[in-house]
Amino acid sequence: MASSRREIDALGLHHSAYRCRDAEETRAFWEDRLGFPLVMALKIDGHPTTGEAVSYMHIFFDIGSHADEPGQSNYVAYFDVPFRDGDDPDELYKTRWGMDLHFAMRVADHDALARWSDRLAAAGIAYEGPIRHGICSSIYFHDPNGYRFEFTAEDDGESREFAEHGDSAHENLRAWNAWKVERSLST
Repeated sequence: MASSRREIDALGLHHSAYRCRDAEETRAFWEDRLGFPLVMALKIDGHPTTGEAVSYMHIFFDIGSHADEPGQSNYVAYFDVPFRDGDDPDELYKTRWGMDLHFAMRVADHDALARWSDRLAAAGIAYEGPIRHGICSSIYFHDPNGYRFEFTAEDDGESREFAEHGDSAHENLRAWNAWKVERSLST
């Protein structure tokens, strides 16, 4: 059974992490071109779960603080891990077909979305949109590593739509899985 929102001890996004080709290139994009401050850079000399000897840089950008809740910032983070002999950079950085590997950031309203369109254009960053999805409108862009990002603004009724779909989410997922089994499909 799904937990209600009140039962979940989570406050929303903390960070979403990706691998980058170069920490400085990534910093210049996020901080200099988009204006999100670099707030942490850690050199680490071991894989955090396996203990494998590997050195890397872990960087964090503040993509939106909650002024009324100190310490509740939202971050996008990257790992700059140097290539090893035999690594195929094209394979490591290949983006999939675009909708499954992305990160969405909420903006206040459609005016804010328009300002982001203007800012991206002024910074020379190609973007797509705005695209109306029915419950929100979005613009999409890529960072220097090929990762896809999104700014999204709520359309009228988004909260209602999520509530209504939440009631049938598990049922819809079960139906989707049964449909795949019937057709012997896998993901």
